[in-house]
Amino acid sequence: MNLSAVISQLISLFLMMIIGYAAARTGLITPDFRKKLSAFTLGTAAPCIILSSALESSGGMNVPVTLGTAALFYVVMIALAKVFVLVMRTPASQRKLDELMLIYTNVGFMGIPVVQSIYGATGVAMVSMFILMFNLTFFSYGIMLISGGTKINLRALINPCIFAALGAMVLSFTGLRLPAVVESAISSVGAINTPMAMMIIGASLAHSDLHAALINMRLYRVSTVSMLVMPLCVLALSLLLPVEPMLRGVAVCMAAMPIAGNCAMASDMYTPEDMTASHAVIVSTLMSAVTLPLICAVMSFVL
Repeated sequence: MNLSAVISQLISLFLMMIIGYAAARTGLITPDFRKKLSAFTLGTAAPCIILSSALESSGGMNVPVTLGTAALFYVVMIALAKVFVLVMRTPASQRKLDELMLIYTNVGFMGIPVVQSIYGATGVAMVSMFILMFNLTFFSYGIMLISGGTKINLRALINPCIFAALGAMVLSFTGLRLPAVVESAISSVGAINTPMAMMIIGASLAHSDLHAALINMRLYRVSTVSMLVMPLCVLALSLLLPVEPMLRGVAVCMAAMPIAGNCAMASDMYTPEDMTASHAVIVSTLMSAVTLPLICAVMSFVL
């Protein structure tokens, strides 16, 4: 891994975020417009980049190994979260939410552009398997964790990114190709995912209560464990697996992403009076400007 090239790519991504922040502060992106942009990006651009990456990777991904690694990744993340809430002596009333935030990171919105900048199309194709497992586990185990219930929200599992991940799996398995004009259209739409995602994240920061988020020390503790300690644990454990370095790197990147916005949405649904998860997304996204390069630096020496 060329660390200087990775750092340059990360700086480019955060500049896109700053553009989104500035656009929101000047009123070009309103909160309602941002929500529509998010829905548009998740519903069109993100699925297209997943599909186009599967097509461009030309069989560079071993689907069974990648899917198995993604499944194991979430087993490990769940186990680590349970350990760390005890190590941090998290009060019992806060443990479930902290576990949720430690397990689920921003694998889609931020994970795709970061991995694309480091590993290219094959890396994004691998991310699609992590997105598949993210959705399967979040809307089952994750929702049960935060709600205290036992029901799985099957309807939430039906979304464009899930279908795109399944499509990427089929394309990678079979080596099928689509008509050139269709592939070109998918690739062109997918190309807007990275700038759109990063600008939306920047705009969301502009529309958030930064002061309330920045003075909550609990968020720094959870974010540090989530984006530094857990990725290093994943890196160490990945060295025990007989998988290629790129897949190890993608798994570490997934662990190093900021806390997922899904955590805030789930918390808002079941505990609307608690803004902790929403503020954690803000703090972890800001901290990722420092933690991501650090993790990438470690990866460049180890992988």
